[in-house]
Amino acid sequence: AAKGRFAFVFRRPGFGRVEAVDPIGRTAFLVLFRGDRAWFVLPGKKVYAEDAAPVMMGRFLGIDLLPDEILPLLSGLWAGAGTESGWTVERDERGRAVRCAREGFFFTVREFFPGGGVPRRIEFEGAETTGRLKVLALAFNPAPADAAFDVSFLRAYAPKTWDGILEILDR
Repeated sequence: AAKGRFAFVFRRPGFGRVEAVDPIGRTAFLVLFRGDRAWFVLPGKKVYAEDAAPVMMGRFLGIDLLPDEILPLLSGLWAGAGTESGWTVERDERGRAVRCAREGFFFTVREFFPGGGVPRRIEFEGAETTGRLKVLALAFNPAPADAAFDVSFLRAYAPKTWDGILEILDR
C-alpha cells in the first residue's frame, strides 16, 4: 500500500494536472492532460512519457477516463450519467451521488463536505486497483491558470516509453 499527497486541477475541455508530492514537498511526478493526450513526467529525472489521455489515466487511477469524466466525480454532479456515458449512479435519499460504476470499476463516496453533495472521502476499486481519496480543499471556477497545463517545458526533457519510465521508477 502506498500513501501520498496529490494536488490536482481539472478544467473543461480536457485539461488536467495531477502532481504527486514526496514527504519533503518535492514533486515526485506529475501527469498533464491536454485534450486527448497526456504526459507522465518525472521532473527529478527530466524525462516523460506521452500517451492517449485515457490510457495515462488508466495507468494512474486504474480505469481509462478522460479528465472531463473526473470533474463530475469531484464536484458531485453526475447529471450526464446514464446509458450513453456508460456510468450507473446510485443516489442517497438527498439525491447525492453515492456510488458510480462503469465496466467493473466503482467510485463510492464515504463522506461529503458539510452542507452539500460534494464528495470529501472517495473510495475506488476495480479489477487491478483499489484506493481512497480524501479531498482536503476544493476551489470551483478558479481563475484560469493556463500555465498549469503548459507542456512546452518538456522540450528540455527526454522522451521515454512507458516501459522506460517504469524502469526508472524501479531503480
